[in-house]
Amino acid sequence: MNELPTKEQWLRISEEKNAIDYLEKAAFFIKETSANYNHWKWVIIGLHGALYGFAIAACRGYDSKSVLTEKGRLISFWQALKRCQDPKHMKMLIFSTHLVLSKKQKNSIKSLKSHFRNEFEHFKPKGWSIDISVIPEIAIDVLEVIRFLALQTNTSVHLDDNEHKLVEQLIADSTDLLKKKSELYKEDIQWRKFYKDEISDNH
Repeated sequence: MNELPTKEQWLRISEEKNAIDYLEKAAFFIKETSANYNHWKWVIIGLHGALYGFAIAACRGYDSKSVLTEKGRLISFWQALKRCQDPKHMKMLIFSTHLVLSKKQKNSIKSLKSHFRNEFEHFKPKGWSIDISVIPEIAIDVLEVIRFLALQTNTSVHLDDNEHKLVEQLIADSTDLLKKKSELYKEDIQWRKFYKDEISDNH
């Protein structure tokens, strides 16, 4: 008996879908960090991928080759962000807007990229202790930038209604959860400091 031919299956991906996938992974692991602190690594990697992806989507215009180097490589993370902040480059349509970063957001992006993500992606043999209490604030700042790049530049980011709602929901839910975690970490730090001071005073 002849078998029916197997139906072809395709993975279809675009810059936007790739960025959304990273954002979904970050949101998932944010929920899991209470059970396993190692999941903060995947939060960092997910946020970096989403930020980079949406930055490329926002600054590429209508020519995908515009975000490639002469050797055909994708422009760097920092080059993409620089273009997104350039009013001349981003003024593609009448209502297009460029990215304006606060000093706090700049510092958070720098920490995300240079201090955490690069170390995780290119880990060198060592013992590395990370104060996880600082990560929620960094993540919140990065999510704010991702929201702007994905939803507010009015350039060439192509999201359908469902994708637009998904990005909004993922960012809103993740931000709320991160704020709660941040408060818990702050309370824990204050309590440990108080406990340490109490011990010192009694000796």
